Amino acid sequence: MVCKANFQNKPFVNFPKNSLRLCAFFILLAVLGSPVVAQQPQYAPPPPPRKNTAVEIRIRYLLAPDISFNGFGSIPFQDSYESKGNIFLGTERSILYDDGFLSQDYIRTTLVGGGASNAERIPSPNTDSTAYFSYEDSSQVDPNDPSVLIFHRYASVGEVDEELSGKSNGSLGWEINYTKYLTNRRSLGLQVGFSFNGFDSRYNDRVDANLVVQEFRHRMAGGAEVPDLPDPIQNSDGSTTQRPYRGDIIRDDFESGDLLDWLAHENSEELIADGATIFAQADLRSSIYNVRLGPTYAAGFGNRFGMQVGAGVSALYYSGSFSAYEILLNPNNVNTPSRGLTTTEANDWQVGGYVDASAHYRINPWVSVFSGAQMQSGSTYTQENEERHANVDFGVQVFIHAGMGIRF
Repeated sequence: MVCKANFQNKPFVNFPKNSLRLCAFFILLAVLGSPVVAQQPQYAPPPPPRKNTAVEIRIRYLLAPDISFNGFGSIPFQDSYESKGNIFLGTERSILYDDGFLSQDYIRTTLVGGGASNAERIPSPNTDSTAYFSYEDSSQVDPNDPSVLIFHRYASVGEVDEELSGKSNGSLGWEINYTKYLTNRRSLGLQVGFSFNGFDSRYNDRVDANLVVQEFRHRMAGGAEVPDLPDPIQNSDGSTTQRPYRGDIIRDDFESGDLLDWLAHENSEELIADGATIFAQADLRSSIYNVRLGPTYAAGFGNRFGMQVGAGVSALYYSGSFSAYEILLNPNNVNTPSRGLTTTEANDWQVGGYVDASAHYRINPWVSVFSGAQMQSGSTYTQENEERHANVDFGVQVFIHAGMGIRF
């Protein structure tokens, strides 16, 4: 559309009002519909690190240190193997050996009251012998006197200084380091690190020791022969299992049954060299916290690769939980006596040195990844559990690490 005006040689231009509005509308439409060209912003990289500091986060693997145990193999005689009957304390008369026992027997009686009778039992008035006794093996019958039954108590004496090598695996841990570079070239700096590692170790095997045997000889009442063991049990695999003999706890009168004298008419003690086999179990659970401080030096090889080495002093805080348990395997294959599970908790500080080396790849001026190794020195740590000891050699600790570093 073309906007026209009729001048007719008039001194002033006079546009028709409708034509003026229409022209203005088309001019505005042309302006708004014209394409707008925006200038693309240019990328400006962030400034390089200026504070000359770096933080590293490491995952590190501790190679298992040398661990040993000693003081195992000594098991004392069990306490309180004999008790007296006391109706007020609710205890029964008994003698408990490691291959059998003697215990209180009872007489069957009938109490009448209120027109009704009730079967009851009362302790046997026979204080010289009992029908309620048990033994494990036919070898306990004296071959020279079949009226004599032999019982035993066992103990052991181990070699206190004999070292038992513990089994341990390495463990994963972590470390956080902060480095302040002292030069603008970021080559020489001061580094401080804090780390944690934990490891477990165990000994689970048999130990030889000297056997101490106490022997007690009891005679059957009236010179009767010792009753035979019951018939063996036939197992499904064709083997047999010998059952122990066990007398009657209740009898009809105090004169009936096979009776064994309470009093041992003879006893003795013997030491048999290397005659005991001990099943020993030891567990040591460890936690290690470490702080180190020292100078570090970084050298670059091109724009991406580099190496960093450092050395200094370290302080190690060790916390350990030491548990031990022992069983004497006696000649009759009865797993008694034993020493119950005991646990001790302890901790210690050690001061030593360290050497650290790693190779890194710089992703950009701020972020890098690396891997390397670290060695720390210390001393031997010893933890007690009664007379038993666990020993950890911290003379040389070796760590393999990998992680990421960020510079500021």
